[in-house]
Amino acid sequence: MAVMSRLPPRPILEWSDPATPRSTDMDDVYFSGDGLAEKRTVFLSGCGLPEGWAGRRQFTIGELGFGTGLAFLAAWDLWRRNRPSPAARLNFLSFERALISASDAARIHSAWPELADLSHHLITRWPNRARGMQRIALPDGVSLTLCIEEIAAALPQTEALIDAWFLDGFAPSKNPAMWSPETFAQIARLSAPRARAATYTVAGEVRRGLEAVGFTLEKRPGVGRKKERLEAQLAIDKPAPAPTPPQSVLIIGGGVAGATCARAFLSRGCEVVVLDAGAAPGAGASGNALALVMPRLDAADGPAARALLEAWLLARRAWLMLGPEAARALDVRQLARNQADRSRFARLVADPPLDEHLLAPLLTEGQITGLQHRGAIAVRPAIALPALLAGAALHWSKSVASIARIDGRSMAVLESGETIGADLIIVCNAMAAGRIDGLSCPPLEGRLGQIERAGSTPGELSAVADGGYVLEAFGDLVFGATFEPAVGEPVVTDAARTFNLDVLRRLRPDLLEIGAGVASRAAIRATTRDRLPFAGAPPCREDATQPGDDVRLVGGLGSRGFLWAPLLAEMIASAAFGEPAPVERYVTEALDPDRFRRRALRRGS
Repeated sequence: MAVMSRLPPRPILEWSDPATPRSTDMDDVYFSGDGLAEKRTVFLSGCGLPEGWAGRRQFTIGELGFGTGLAFLAAWDLWRRNRPSPAARLNFLSFERALISASDAARIHSAWPELADLSHHLITRWPNRARGMQRIALPDGVSLTLCIEEIAAALPQTEALIDAWFLDGFAPSKNPAMWSPETFAQIARLSAPRARAATYTVAGEVRRGLEAVGFTLEKRPGVGRKKERLEAQLAIDKPAPAPTPPQSVLIIGGGVAGATCARAFLSRGCEVVVLDAGAAPGAGASGNALALVMPRLDAADGPAARALLEAWLLARRAWLMLGPEAARALDVRQLARNQADRSRFARLVADPPLDEHLLAPLLTEGQITGLQHRGAIAVRPAIALPALLAGAALHWSKSVASIARIDGRSMAVLESGETIGADLIIVCNAMAAGRIDGLSCPPLEGRLGQIERAGSTPGELSAVADGGYVLEAFGDLVFGATFEPAVGEPVVTDAARTFNLDVLRRLRPDLLEIGAGVASRAAIRATTRDRLPFAGAPPCREDATQPGDDVRLVGGLGSRGFLWAPLLAEMIASAAFGEPAPVERYVTEALDPDRFRRRALRRGS
């Protein structure tokens, strides 16, 4: 049996005219005739839109077969013209096995000038060629979640509640996996009560598959060369598991985890209050002059590797959205320090998880000596974090002593005795989370990280890493960093400075003269035993008073806070609002705060 490549396939396109593509590997067209008219009739009218989302705070569309993105643009265009309210949100979850390139998509979209603005927004954020889920925020309250994966592997790992299905895959005779009994069973599992579905095909296996999982069907006149199309509605009554979205959110912790959570809920129309024990922003590990956001790529796929990859792709978009004063893209040279690194890099190059636009080998005399990460991000926290927190009510020098249930609601009790409540409380204050009474928290380890900072030539933008790193950006030079067990309060040491100067000497000896006049900064990073962060409900523990279902934890980000934080925030917000999860089920489980307790139970301890 052939081993599946980590890099998803790219379709081979053939053009009968400038805007009508045909997939030669699937031997089928993406659409026929006027593709936009076809999408509007078959999918939008077929699912009863826009009437179906009238009066809704949010609406979720599921699509099998992202293809050219044209059905998504048609839905977005209709939403823009018929949005139920300024606060309403459209979630679009799509699945695709082989993603076309951004340039091919732009070529196709150009046939419909009325979509030019929407196409521009999508093309500039076009998904990367990588297996897994990618969350893309767009104007008008629209969120695109694209899963690039074989459909049989993707659907069982998906969590969503779909109101309308666009069944837009290639013909059943060309792509049977898209129309299998297992696929229809997953469609039913993911459907909201009375969900609608529409497709251009009336093939017998499609009709029988939909009927077998509880849909009632109606044939309708077709479009173009297709004589008939199919409309369906789920006839089985099922309880609606969607949560009641919070209107108010209390966030404990104003670092990068708290700031990204604040932005995730502010963008969904919530009132957000942020409490932080520090006297001002940037008092903790998130307060360094610069942050380097680069991927940690594993040579083999799995939950941790997939989580790191999806966090990286989301973080790139999230930080760049804040503008060039807050974040800038740059290339990072990651150098091998030993034979183990060289072997891992060779495996990554032989079977890459990303296409060449983001990942390339560094060669010396024909041997792989490192990786070049294209499009890494230099973030200036002093600009980025206030931008994320803008619109939230901020309260500094506020320490939370406990979380207690008062009148059926979880409340934060401050050391001053003041109580503050909200519809949802999110605890993301690093090591301090483990000291809050009444809150069950995963085991955390403190790691002391010291970095060095000096001035740099304005306009310089460069980075090199090999475990340590040297970063030039925004007129600053930052290098280090240590990662030692922490005891007590963070303390700057000469030993740590010597270690960091060795990093500078190793990676950028040309900057040693600049690095001689440095300012050191130390902070404690919270990490976990397995070096993965967590996001979700507090662990179940018998030895702690458990808060209600209105408390969530985000923590354990370690030295990769700016990489992890945007994804963890989206996970928490998506779950709170009943939106499609931005990661696979096994990634959610790998990042669950309760995973340590479950592992202990399996070991019998």
